[in-house]
Amino acid sequence: WYQRRVREGTGFYTKATTTATDLINRFMEGDSEYEDLPTEDHRIHMAAGMAAGIVEHCSMYPFDLVKTRMMALGGQTGMASSLRSIVSTEGLRSLWRGMPVVMCWAGPAHAAYFTAYEFSKSKTGKLLGPTNPIGHLMSGAVASLVHDMWMTPIDAVKQRLQKAQSQYKSGRHCCAMMLREEGIRSFYRSYGTQICMNVPQQMVHFWCYELLKRKLNPENEYRPSVHIVSGGLAGGAAAWFTTPFDVCKTLLNTQPTLSEGESRQAVRGLRNSFHLIYTTSGVRGFFKGSIPRMLTIMPSTAICWWVYEMFKFNLHEN
Repeated sequence: WYQRRVREGTGFYTKATTTATDLINRFMEGDSEYEDLPTEDHRIHMAAGMAAGIVEHCSMYPFDLVKTRMMALGGQTGMASSLRSIVSTEGLRSLWRGMPVVMCWAGPAHAAYFTAYEFSKSKTGKLLGPTNPIGHLMSGAVASLVHDMWMTPIDAVKQRLQKAQSQYKSGRHCCAMMLREEGIRSFYRSYGTQICMNVPQQMVHFWCYELLKRKLNPENEYRPSVHIVSGGLAGGAAAWFTTPFDVCKTLLNTQPTLSEGESRQAVRGLRNSFHLIYTTSGVRGFFKGSIPRMLTIMPSTAICWWVYEMFKFNLHEN
C-alpha cells in the first residue's frame, strides 16, 4: 500500500511538473494565434485582472509604504534613509502595514479595470480600428474611472495606516473611525485628485506602451518579454509624469495639520494642496517620492501585464 501511494504521488508530481513546464514554455515561446483570441468573454478578463491586481499590489507594497511616508508633509527626503528609519524604529513587519486591506480590494478593482478596458477597446476598435492609439487612450481613461471608484476609498484607508505613528489599529478600525468622525465623504476626499492623476497617467501609460511595443516587436508577434519591458517602461514614464498629483492625493488622504495646536484640516481640495506644497517645499516638493513611486510602478506594471496576459492566454486555451 505504501509503495503504491508513493508511485501514485510520484506520477502525479511528474505529470503536474510536466504540465506546468509545458504551459510556461508555451507562454514564453509565444503563439502567433494570440492576437486572434476573442475578447468578449469578460469572465476571463475579470479572473485574469483579479490575479494581476493582487500580485501587483502585494509584491511591491513595501515600496508603496515608503513612498507614502516620503510624500506626507514633513516626511523624509531620501528613500534609503526612510527605509532605514522605518525598519529601525518600527520593525520589518511595519513595511506591510495595511496590506490586508489592499489584498481584499485590489482584486475586484483590477477585475473591473481590465474588464472595462477590454470592453471599451473592443467598441472603439470597431469604430476606429484595433490599432488606433486614440482608441487605446479612450479605453485607458474609461478603465481608470471605473478603477478609481473602487480604489479611492481603499487608498484613503491604506495611506492612513501607512502614515508614521498611525493611530489606527487595523483596516476595520480605520474605516469605523473615519465613518464616525468624518463621515462617508472622507473616503472620497481625494477622488477628484485621483481622477486628475490616474486618467492622464493611464493615457500616457497606454500611449507609451503601444509605442514601445511597436518598436520592440515590429512583427507584431506575441512575446511576453515585450509585454514585461514595455509595461515597465511605460508605467515608469507615466508615474514620473503624474507624481505631483500623487503628492497632492497623499496630502489629502493623510490630512496633516499646520501646527500641533491646530485641529482643522490643513488641506481642502486640489488647488489648496498645490498651494500648500509649493509654499512649504517649492517645486521640488511636487516630486518628493518620485523615485520610490517609479520603483513601485515600473515593476508593478510589468508584473501586472505579465500575470494578466498569462492568465488570459491560459484561460482562453482551457
